[in-house]
This record gives sequence, structure tokens and C-alpha cells, in this order.
Amino acid sequence: MKKVTGIGGIFFKCQNPDKMKDWYAKNLGLNTDQYGTTFEWRQADQAEKKGFT
Repeated sequence: MKKVTGIGGIFFKCQNPDKMKDWYAKNLGLNTDQYGTTFEWRQADQAEKKGFT
């Protein structure tokens, strides 16, 4: 079986990054830092192990 070994990124240029971060927090519930946000995930067959993207 093939496995995913990486994930790409989506990058947007904006004139006011702080305002954009506020929008993401308010509308999507994402907590951001200076690099973006982190998503927690788990392997389907190893639910006790966490991974982050």
C-alpha cells in the first residue's frame, strides 16, 4: 500500500498578516503563531500515536 510521506502548503500574501490571523481565529477557530497553525492527527491503525502537520 502506498503512503503519504509529506504534505504541501498553501501560502497567501496579504497586506495585514495580523488581521488575517484574527480572521482565521474568529471564523475557523485556528490558533496561529508567526509560522501559521498546526493540525493534530492520528494514524488509523495506531490511534494512540499523535502526529502534527
